[in-house]
Formats: sequence, C-alpha cells, structure tokens
Amino acid sequence: MNIYTMWSMKEDTRKYLRELATASTIGFQVVFAIFIGLFIGVWLDKMFDTGHKLSLVFLLLGVAAGFLNYYRYARQQQKEDSRDSKN
Repeated sequence: MNIYTMWSMKEDTRKYLRELATASTIGFQVVFAIFIGLFIGVWLDKMFDTGHKLSLVFLLLGVAAGFLNYYRYARQQQKEDSRDSKN
C-alpha cells in the first residue's frame, strides 16, 4: 500500500512537500561540502607539514563545491517554475 493511496493528497500539495524536502537538504549539502574540504585540508597539512596552506585551499574548494550545489538547485527550480507557469 502506497502512502499516497492511504491519504489522498492534491498533486500541488505533494509537489510542494517534495520541493520542501529537497530544499531542506541544500543547507546540509553546503555545510557538509565545506567541512569535508576543511577536513581534507587539515589532514593533508598534517601529512605534509605545510602549515595551514592546504587547509585554506581545500576550505575554499569546499565553499565553492557547496555553493555550486546550491546554484544547480536554484537553476533546477527556476526551470521547473517556468515550465509550470507555461502550463
């Protein structure tokens, strides 16, 4: 038995809840990308004894990766919104 057959939900409500769940994960993706980059940088700094140089480089890469994920999500939402407004 599907959860959607148990409680009949309007298609708009279902779509809204799906978008809300996806949007809530974007913040986590940005934060995790930053911390993963920082962790890798700190680990490499310890391995190669480079001070904090690699930590800074990988922190910036993590920030860039996190915001790239956010940008991709925003573009996807714009495409879906423009597609919905045409219908």
